Amino acid sequence: MPDSSAQPYLLKFWYRPGTVVGALLKEPSGHSLAVACGLLFGVAPAYRLYLSQESVSALIVVFGAFVGFFGLYLFSWLLRNFGRWFGAQAKLFELRIALGWGLMPWTILSLSMAVAIACGASAEALAAFAWPLFGGFIYGYVTILLSIAAALRLSVLKAFMCLVVTCIVSIFPLTLLAQFIAQAFGVAPVGS
Repeated sequence: MPDSSAQPYLLKFWYRPGTVVGALLKEPSGHSLAVACGLLFGVAPAYRLYLSQESVSALIVVFGAFVGFFGLYLFSWLLRNFGRWFGAQAKLFELRIALGWGLMPWTILSLSMAVAIACGASAEALAAFAWPLFGGFIYGYVTILLSIAAALRLSVLKAFMCLVVTCIVSIFPLTLLAQFIAQAFGVAPVGS
């Protein structure tokens, strides 16, 4: 019987995310994949936006990569700071690994949607996959939660509370910033 610790981290992550992130933190590795995942997490929605609106510049994809990179670093910093309220003792490097690896399911979902839109899939065809996509969204959230709990060295409940506080505190200023940037790129606001 093969040794379970010899399994590649990338495969084992899908069914034991907390354990894999804990192992990655003990032997500092996986940071480059985490940053790449953060970049792709920003590129995929920007590419979907570029494909869906003709008036949007192609530079939005480059900007999406910047937002993904900046978002990974900013959100890791916010999680570390708010995690201290709950007794966490994590380093930024560890949180970037946990958050980047935790974003992997959402990144794959977002990239698959971008590919489907690029191939000309209609809204009705995409709506047929609503339940699997919703299941993937929930699975991705649980993966992020378990990864962050492993990096913060907190219980899942405390990690959940830390994630909630981080999102609540950051959502309003980041939404305002996103609206200003969207106007600069010529993206029409929602509802107009």
